[in-house]
Parts: sequence; structure tokens; C-alpha cells
Amino acid sequence: MSKASQRWTKHIYLRDHPLTIQEKRRLREEMQFKNLNKTFLGPWQNCGQCSYVHPTLEQLQQILRACKLWERTLISIRARFGSGISSYFSFLRFLILLNLVSLVFTFGLLVVPTIVFTKEGAGQTPSDAQCINFRHQNSTKGVFIDLFTGEGFLRNSLFFYGYYSEETTDLSLFDIRLAYLLIPLVYLLLCGLYLLRCTVQGITTRRVRSRDYKTPISTKVFSSWDFCAQGLRMSSLKQQSLSYEIKSHLAEELWLLDFERQAVGRRACVITTRVLINCVIMALLGGAFYSVHLATGVSSQDYHKIEVPPILGLLRHYLVPFVISLVHLILPRIFTLLVRFEGHSPSAEITLTLIRYVFLKLGTLGILFFSLGQKILCFGSAEPSCGTCGYNTDFECWETSVGQEFYKLSLFHFLYFIMDFLVFQVPRSFLVSRVKLSVIVWLGKEKFHLPQNVLDTVYGQTLVWGGLLYAPLLPLLNIIFLIITFYVKKFSLYRLCAASQKLFRVSSSRILFYFVLLLGLITTYCPLIYMVTSVRPSRTCGLFTNHSTQWESVQHSMWSSLSPGTNTIVNYITSTYFPFTLLIVFSITLTSYFSNVRQYEQMIDKLKDNLSYQILDKQFLVRRLKEEDNLKVTEQQSDGS
Repeated sequence: MSKASQRWTKHIYLRDHPLTIQEKRRLREEMQFKNLNKTFLGPWQNCGQCSYVHPTLEQLQQILRACKLWERTLISIRARFGSGISSYFSFLRFLILLNLVSLVFTFGLLVVPTIVFTKEGAGQTPSDAQCINFRHQNSTKGVFIDLFTGEGFLRNSLFFYGYYSEETTDLSLFDIRLAYLLIPLVYLLLCGLYLLRCTVQGITTRRVRSRDYKTPISTKVFSSWDFCAQGLRMSSLKQQSLSYEIKSHLAEELWLLDFERQAVGRRACVITTRVLINCVIMALLGGAFYSVHLATGVSSQDYHKIEVPPILGLLRHYLVPFVISLVHLILPRIFTLLVRFEGHSPSAEITLTLIRYVFLKLGTLGILFFSLGQKILCFGSAEPSCGTCGYNTDFECWETSVGQEFYKLSLFHFLYFIMDFLVFQVPRSFLVSRVKLSVIVWLGKEKFHLPQNVLDTVYGQTLVWGGLLYAPLLPLLNIIFLIITFYVKKFSLYRLCAASQKLFRVSSSRILFYFVLLLGLITTYCPLIYMVTSVRPSRTCGLFTNHSTQWESVQHSMWSSLSPGTNTIVNYITSTYFPFTLLIVFSITLTSYFSNVRQYEQMIDKLKDNLSYQILDKQFLVRRLKEEDNLKVTEQQSDGS
């Protein structure tokens, strides 16, 4: 840096100095970069001996900025379609990061040690001969069929639970049981805490920014332009972005003004309509859940007793994913149609539709867990093997069977998305642009519905979390799916979809994204905790054949390796008293958050009062000046006369 730069960067206001625009811009960038480095250097910022660190940090930060995935694409989408649509694509990038973290820990702490410490010539030894089903054979039906069903070569691979065995791994060098069980559980717990933090922060911020504290429309019109935008293309993109924000704001204000003018009879009619529509929606949800339950029972009936052709077997394997996808295809469109008659604001329509999507998608997943528990884990079943082994022996390695179900659900969910793109979206866009029939013109291009796209993505991620314990490499598959989804959605948004009439705000959208993802995590985490702590593991495969529950092996490992004080802490955490302590801590945390929100609201009220007083003072001064001017004019006229 030159001496002139060192001299002028000490000052904050560069506009007070006689420099050119290019020089001021360069100095401003240097000051911003210097302030950013303070967080990395800390107390060594002014150390002369550490001056060589600055160039290294500069290069590192440049590399990190260059490696930020899809940054330019997100900026272009934000400018052209609004911040709400852009937040969906940012959400896809966030999910890729979550799956990448899980994959790194799984590979580093489970897959690689399993391959390294595997003993040659070792095999799986069943711990209970009564639980062996000799009719069950892992026969291959062809590579293509095995890839779609998870059977054959894929069943006995690193992808599923049955491959990992205490008989094939030297436990003196590596405790694979502890790693296998704690990696997904701790990862899901940390993801849940992070999502809870993001949700709470978003809710508190949104409460502070309630309607009384919104940015006025005049501020957006006169003060929102970014003068750093250079060139015709960037200026046009920025103009489109501001236009979307102003339209969204005006749509909310117009609905609120119309709602305040409604008569009592009109409001009673609206309430009655909402009650009837909600009753219809509850009936539709009940029918959807029952159909998923029936499909699960039919798909699992006589699973290994009847020999069928490979194609029919494949169709039976995918009966449950097909029924779930059919339900997810029909009901969301009915919800979108019915919500228009309820008389909600544009943002409330999005929120209510998203909530109904949540109940539909997560409810079907919960029903699937319950149905699998009935068929595999003998919930309310009178099978003879249930009393002896604790599970249905038709599913000899039931953990692998559960992992295969989520593998098939995840794969079918992605294939359904690709087929919808190729079979419906592309031909529809082609017909609308080339054929001028009245029916096709009325149909128009497909709209990019943000709630439905978000729920589809959250549902796919929830399937990965649900099968993470029994299919550890499922995040690898999901990363590939998410990357393909990003580019397909981008192409569809730019080329195939029309501009949606509903505009979305990024502030409320992100809160809903995190909240829905948290609900999906809770939906899968609770059944996983139950299966780990209460269900008897398979007797013929896996790492826990000699234990009554999977968590029992973790307790034995901890008690043998930890100190007595640490064991006491672990026993307290796993006891029935710990949830009450956690509830008290959670209540205190929420109380502190809400008290801070109230303090911020009071502070904002005081600042608003001060602004109003300043405005009144200025108005008073303006009136006095006008009176003085009028008095002077009157005196001049009297003197002249």
C-alpha cells in the first residue's frame, strides 16, 4: 500500500478528501478488507512480525469467495424473480452443505475405518438360530432391478446396515458400534439445534419488524437503489428486483385496507367458508393417510413367500412410493385451489398452504413409520416370531429392510421429479409457445409455486434423515439429486415457467423453510430414538446381535471407558429427570428472547416518538418562518403605501 493510501485510509469519510472516484473506490475496498481481517487476526493485527499473514489471508479469502457455490446464479435469480424465489435456490445450497457434512463424518469415521480394519475371511454368525428365516435368500434379479430395489449386490454393500458387522471388524482397534450409532444421532441432534436457533431468531426478528415498524414504501422508492450497479444489464436486474419488492408490499397493504372496510356480515360469511373448507381438507388428509397405510400393508404382505416375475416384483416394491407420490400430486393442487376462497392475505395464503403441505407430506411419512412398525416390528401383531425374536422374521435383517424402504422412497421421489419435468413441463411449455388453441392458451405456462417446491425439497431431505441410521451413504445420493434439482429448477424457472402472480418475501420465506425442515427432522428423529432405545436388533445381521437394544452397546462402551463422574452425568442425561431440566432451560431461554423483543419494541416506540417530535418541531419552525415572511411582506406593503 502506498503512503497516500496509508494516509487517507485512517479517515472514515473519504468524500471530504480531494481524490478521484477511482481512488476513493479503491481505498474503500481496502478499508473494508482490513476491517474483515480483524476478525481473523485479533490481537496480532498490529504485529509487525506477522505481516506475512496478511497476503496469505487475502489469497485464502479470495479462494473462498471464488468457491462459493452458485453465487452469481443466485444474484441473477434474485434480481430477475425476487428475493423469495432466490431464497429457495439458496435453500438447496444449504441442504447440499448439510448432506456434505454428514457424508464427510460418515466416510471419515465409519466407512474408511470399516474398510481398513476389516478382518479377512470373517463372516456373519447368527446369535439366535430360531430367528433365522431359511426361506429368505438374497437372490439377484439383475443389476437394473437391484439398483431400483436395493436388493442383490447393493444389499450387502457399504450402503446398508447389514454390511457392518462386529464379526468382520477388529473392535480392539476401532469401536465401530459406537461410531455407527452416534454419528447419525449426534449429527441429527446438531442439525435440530441449529434449525431451532435459526427459527427462533427469525420469529423474534419478524415480531420486531411487525406492521408498525415496516419500512415505508417511500423509503423503498427513493432510497433502495444500489449505485454500485454498473452497466445496462445490472441496472435492469436491480430495477426488476425493486419492482418485485414494491409490488409485494403494495399487495399486502391493499388486502389490509380491503379487510378493514369489510362489514360484519361479510366477515361472518368469510369465517363460515373457512370452517367448511377446513373440514373438507381434514377429510382429504384422512383419506390420504389411510391409503398410504393400506399400500404399506399390501406391499409387505407375504414379502418373501411368493415368487413373482421381476417386473411385478419391482412394481410391488414401489407401490408405497407410487401411492405417496399420487397423493402428493393431487392434494396440493386441491389445497391451492381451495385457499383462494378463504379470503386471506397473499402472505397468509402462502403460509396456510405451506402448513397444509407440511401436514400432508410429514403426515404420510409418519403413517409410513407406523405401518412399517406394524409389519416389521410387530406393533399389535400376533406372529409367532414376534414373541421369540421381537420382530417379524420374514424381514430377516429388518434394519436393512427399513433402509431399503427409504432408499426406494428417495429414489422414486427424484425419478418422479425428473419425469414431471420431461413429461409435463417441457411439452406444456412447447405447446403453449407453438400452438394457439384456446384450451392451450387458457392453460398457459406452469407457475413456479414456491410452497410446493419447498415442501418437495424438504420431503426429500426428510427421507434421507429417516433412513440415515440404516442407510449411512444415503446423503451421497441426495447430494447428487440436489445438484441435478438445482440446474433443472433453474432451467425450468428461466425457460418453462411463467412469472407467478404471488410474490414472496425472503424474510418470511426463510423462517418457514427452517421451521418446516425442523418439523421434518423431528418427524424422523423421534422414531429413530424409539428404535434405538426400545426395539430389539436383528439376530442375524448387523453390529448389535448380542444386545437387547442398540443403545445398550453404547452404554456398555461408555461405562467401560469413561470415568465414574462422567458415567454419572451420562446416566442423568439418559434418565427421566433430564427432560424436565431441559424443559426448564428451554423455558428460561424463550423468556429471555421474548424479554429482549419487548425491550426492542419499547426502544423502537421511543425512537418513533422522538422522530414525531422532531417532525412537529420542524413544522412549527416552518410555520413561524412563514409567519415572519408574511409579516415582513405586510410591513413592506404598508411602508410602500
